[in-house]
Amino acid sequence: MNTREKKYKLIDLFAGAGGLSNGFQQTGKFEIVGAVEINKEAIETYIYNHQKNGDKIIIKPPDCEESDISNIDFKEFMIKEGLNPLETVIIGGPPCQGFSNANRQKNYLISGNNLLVREYARAIDQVRPVAFLMENVKTMNSPTHKFFVTEHVDDSIYAYSSEEHLQKINDCKDPFWKNDELILLETDKVEYKDLITRIINMQNVTPLITSEIELSRIRSVVRKLKKTKPYNPTLVKKKKELLEINQIIDSLLRYDFGELNTEEKFAEIVNLAIGTFKKIASGSITNNEHTLNNLQGFVEINQLLRYLKEIKDEKIIKKGKPKVLGDRNLKVVVVVKSYNIVVYLEKLFKHLGYKMALGTVHSNHYFVPQKRQRFMILGIKSNATKSDKIAFPERYTKKDFTVRDAIGDLEKIDPTRDVKENKLFYNIEFNKTVMQKYYRSEIDVNTVYNHINTESKPLSKQRFKEIKKNKGKNFHNLSPELQEVSYTDVSRTQNTIYLRLDYDAPSPTVVNVRKSMWQHPTKAVALSIREAARLQSFKDNFIFKGSKDKQYQQIGNAVPPLMARAMAEQILYYLGEEPNQYLKGEFR
Repeated sequence: MNTREKKYKLIDLFAGAGGLSNGFQQTGKFEIVGAVEINKEAIETYIYNHQKNGDKIIIKPPDCEESDISNIDFKEFMIKEGLNPLETVIIGGPPCQGFSNANRQKNYLISGNNLLVREYARAIDQVRPVAFLMENVKTMNSPTHKFFVTEHVDDSIYAYSSEEHLQKINDCKDPFWKNDELILLETDKVEYKDLITRIINMQNVTPLITSEIELSRIRSVVRKLKKTKPYNPTLVKKKKELLEINQIIDSLLRYDFGELNTEEKFAEIVNLAIGTFKKIASGSITNNEHTLNNLQGFVEINQLLRYLKEIKDEKIIKKGKPKVLGDRNLKVVVVVKSYNIVVYLEKLFKHLGYKMALGTVHSNHYFVPQKRQRFMILGIKSNATKSDKIAFPERYTKKDFTVRDAIGDLEKIDPTRDVKENKLFYNIEFNKTVMQKYYRSEIDVNTVYNHINTESKPLSKQRFKEIKKNKGKNFHNLSPELQEVSYTDVSRTQNTIYLRLDYDAPSPTVVNVRKSMWQHPTKAVALSIREAARLQSFKDNFIFKGSKDKQYQQIGNAVPPLMARAMAEQILYYLGEEPNQYLKGEFR
């Protein structure tokens, strides 16, 4: 007689360090059979915390060392592993850069990150699991976040954005994809009209600058040139800035003009940019406004070239050629067809036979000591549940857990600075909160891992001390002297920079707390890796790997395990199963 307990097979996409899968595992009803993750440090953490499976737990395409979802055939994986779709659940959170408020652009062109949402949809289509959970930033559901109708290419991701595919999944008479106008360029440089007309009629375009590092540096240079103080990076000994500016110069010098080889105006723009960047690198700028004007044409023409190339590379269908409009001010526009990404996902999953709940979910509703909001879609195969409607679990607790509930016991244990010293003595025997008992429930009572923070620089220490002394909340509570010494535009500094946590409230959304310089509630020191992990609701037996910054980043990117566990319990409910122990019971 087989007495082995039934467990659903779990495939974890965009797995990161493993917060989602950890929450599902805590129910005792899910067994991880494969994970997709491309970041090597996150993979190291994931494998370490799933040692029974070893590195085979990471799904890779044949003859490839990288777990790249775009090259994985999930039908083949299911057959190879002998998995039954009716016993398989898929979870995952496609990278959200394209949907976050921090990344809003005037034009909502597709980015490589947004394509990964369609890769998630492709995995659901190929596997047809009994249930799935998808999570993303709460702004994913904004009407401004769009996908664009593309050419149809069989056996590719573009098969999931073609008009043929959209017509197939549409359950309404009227199409949900509409004509849309993309603005590719707006400029007052009317003298560029002939050049722009030539560019938009070219068959192949090559941007002047394509490197993300160099593009980021160009944006930074433009911001600094908008200030009144002359911008000369050599005067403040910023070696990284100078290195990247010289990389930009080198890229421009090596640029292949191709079809634009005879365009004098284009050559003039490039040569002026080279000369201007050389002058910036030499530290001889005296007039920011004049310098910025010299770079305007280069920045704008490069933007136009980048957008035109992106439209072509992403196979976006244009309704006619781009047009140049206006006389005193020029605008380049192109008509395409677009559709809202969440509307698309809902229609696709419904077409595939799923009942769904979708919307914003609050982590603090499920015992997480943090106010984090995520957009989620929870899907159950229609023929696998007796329920007519699917919903997210109701709030588990009326009272929020606080930062004190989460990390108060660690205040008495000084963090180490060395990532190699990853094992400290834990001697807190009494007066632990319910939350702290949860963290310590599966670990050696005398050990705490990853209780490591950074050796802050003197300026950071001074800022920590002033914020603590004045009972301040963040960077904006510092004196002007301590603000302006390293921040050229104080008004642009977010409230999460140098945030001092409040012991008696839940944490705000956890980010990379090292990069944002988060501070302990009562001590003038940076928050430790373990403290950040606890705010995300990781138990103390979950060990993070990699450098300090990589560990902080993994935690900031993670889905809180307790939030995931609540969703896992809800999936089990709709499938007629129960967890080994209910989350409510553990925190009663």
